[in-house]
Amino acid sequence: MPSLAEGQARFIACLQKGPAHFPDDMFAEDKTRALLGLKAHANTISHARLVALEHAYPKLHAHLGHDVFHALSRDYVEQDHILICDINGIAADFAAFLLARSCDASAVDLARIEWAWLESYRSAEAEPLALTDIAALAEAKLLAFPLRAHPALRLITLTAPLSPELAELGETRSPALMIVRPQAQILFHPLTVAEHGIAEKIAESATMGNLLQHALELGEEATAMQHIVMLIQAGALAHIEG
Repeated sequence: MPSLAEGQARFIACLQKGPAHFPDDMFAEDKTRALLGLKAHANTISHARLVALEHAYPKLHAHLGHDVFHALSRDYVEQDHILICDINGIAADFAAFLLARSCDASAVDLARIEWAWLESYRSAEAEPLALTDIAALAEAKLLAFPLRAHPALRLITLTAPLSPELAELGETRSPALMIVRPQAQILFHPLTVAEHGIAEKIAESATMGNLLQHALELGEEATAMQHIVMLIQAGALAHIEG
């Protein structure tokens, strides 16, 4: 008699790979009845995967159109490494899949943006750094002030014009997009090259002085602190407790 682990593996293989992998000795009913039940179960799981993708990418769904989106979704969920994914993470590689299928760059960017939105939504809570927290500090204390990236911060390098599904962000083409969640609401911020470069350095900067040094290396001295102020006001930085 096979072990529980072996039985589970055979059952999963049947669901994923079809009747050719049917475990004859596993069910009390005859093979025809058992296969009917397994097909119904497999169809339910397949539908759940497709629904999970649609829920993860509502704007991409609208951008591509229903038929194209669902054709791509069906191909995506039939990949071996996706078949074994947890439903909560099943959509994580969709942007890479679209890129490999030579989808338009705006669609690929939109997929990256929507997944980053979900990551930001699911990220840990943290109190965002505010300008009032540092406004009264003397220069030495300001430069030594500890900081970190807010857990909800996500940065997306854009490779094409934004999808019309993000028309609320304006028509000006930006090189990058920042996603933040300083409080309950998730916000999008188009970034300049300098702002993007500084935002990427937050994770490497233990103090305000470190971040300012990076900002000075990336741009003009007159605007370096202005860019940092923008990132603070957006909610990209967080308090370090203690």
